[in-house]
Amino acid sequence: MVCTITSEADGYAKEITEQLKAAGVRVELDTRNETINLKVREHSLVKTPVMFVVGTRESAEKTVAIRRLGSQKQEFTPFDQAKSELIEACKAPY
Repeated sequence: MVCTITSEADGYAKEITEQLKAAGVRVELDTRNETINLKVREHSLVKTPVMFVVGTRESAEKTVAIRRLGSQKQEFTPFDQAKSELIEACKAPY
């Protein structure tokens, strides 16, 4: 799930969503005009395992804030690194 904090980050969010889809990751985009707290709460209730949260700062720095289900902390990572980690985590075990 890719969620935006402000509408200014919509373009960057769409860009990373398309890159994730091209890499074979099942991803959805949430650009609703709601608070980030509401979006996080709603997606946590439906058990979304990983959320990439992007705002103005993240779009300028080409990073993402990663929120994982069951964890209160978030980590800020360059998008390319976050994408490769997510792809690796999505691989089926041998």
